[in-house]
Amino acid sequence: MKRRNNLNKFDNLVENLSVEFAKIPNFELTSTDETGKKIFSIVTFRLAEIISYKELVSQHFIPATNRAINDSKRDFFTSKYKRILNLQELDFEETLFDTIRLAYVGLFHKLENYINVVILLTEIIMDDLFETKGSTVQWGKEKLGFEIKDWQQFSVTHKINWICNCVKHKDGFPIKLPKPFGLENLDETQRIRIQPQEFKNDCDLLIKFYPLYLQVMFNIAQHKMINEKLLRTEDYIDFPEYYEKRLADQNKIDELVKEYIRIIRNI
Repeated sequence: MKRRNNLNKFDNLVENLSVEFAKIPNFELTSTDETGKKIFSIVTFRLAEIISYKELVSQHFIPATNRAINDSKRDFFTSKYKRILNLQELDFEETLFDTIRLAYVGLFHKLENYINVVILLTEIIMDDLFETKGSTVQWGKEKLGFEIKDWQQFSVTHKINWICNCVKHKDGFPIKLPKPFGLENLDETQRIRIQPQEFKNDCDLLIKFYPLYLQVMFNIAQHKMINEKLLRTEDYIDFPEYYEKRLADQNKIDELVKEYIRIIRNI
């Protein structure tokens, strides 16, 4: 019987990302082969970074923390001074949750760096194709009501950013407002406690988020490129076929970008 090869996570990553890149409309028309390869390489690297980070935390940091907790428990219960130590004041598990909280801080910084790279790449590629001044970020905000760095509009980024801010500014207590959906009723007298599996799930959601965010950015850039040159009545009179095609292109990209924004907000 032929031995079945294990699925290579990085092979799977590249193959899935290739599918997502193919969904970006007219991508081959707005980038050279060299530029397209550069973008693909950068995005793949950022996704691989999240996969590696998830495994580092889940398979190394957390097991090491659990071993340290067990060692502390053993030392406590075998200590000749345990009678004068107050067991109720010792929360061995807090070390685990502290590790996970800090992991969210690192996760948010990786997310933030990725968003900055996507914004920069979009501007570099599309800048020569724009006919009017103004960035893709400005266009998305003014024309589509899409604030690119508004972490609260996406469930997964809101949660990651919120935990990060609670750790950095509130000593880990869940008191920063507004609170993410599903975490509104956490006990504010206790530091945030996230289970290891939940951290892994959030990493997986972020992996889904990355290519969709890239598509949204390029769709907004193409929305700007197509819509920044206004259609005039005389265009229809003089060139009806051209006018109809421009109008169809505008409607198509308008529907597409709004659909992707809706999808990414529901992750």
